[in-house]
Amino acid sequence: MTPDNANPLSAFGFLTVLEDSKHGFFGGYLVLSDLGRPLEFHCSTPVLPNEAQKILYGASLRPYVLGEIIGQTLVAKGQLAVQAVITDLEEMLSLALFRDETVVCLAASEEDSEATPSENSQPTIPKLAIGNYRLFGTSTCTWQPEPLRESLAPLCSHVDLSEPFQRIREAICEAQRITEHEVDDHNEPSAAA
Repeated sequence: MTPDNANPLSAFGFLTVLEDSKHGFFGGYLVLSDLGRPLEFHCSTPVLPNEAQKILYGASLRPYVLGEIIGQTLVAKGQLAVQAVITDLEEMLSLALFRDETVVCLAASEEDSEATPSENSQPTIPKLAIGNYRLFGTSTCTWQPEPLRESLAPLCSHVDLSEPFQRIREAICEAQRITEHEVDDHNEPSAAA
């Protein structure tokens, strides 16, 4: 097959962080093929906000550090274009303000009922249910549920959507030599606010 006849590679980015009480936030970005095979992996050096930043940023500190500093840096390092960047941390959705890629947050379906704001109370937030999960964005996201479902279908037939985040966490621990007891448990999938 010649390069002119080759099908374009379908890739998906998975983005998350580990929080370590001593060193701060370690980010990881794993790009998978639609068969679930790794194509790229990038991890960040630790980002540890100082006390002045904690005071000045207040409640906006985590979205700033996760989405704007770590997320932006890691996705920019990626060599492959991705169909979507999937995260398991709602604070990472601020990345959608700075990148052209579709950015979605993955959560377990049982969180759906009371965690998602009603359509009448806030601007429309794109949402998509796939299997035992739901994907959601923010009111500034422009992705549409059905085209996203179609692009994710091949990947979902090979990979449970939450599994790549475990790969990332293990790879970060290996790369940074972090032991399990040093990592804080702030990495559960979050619900929409």
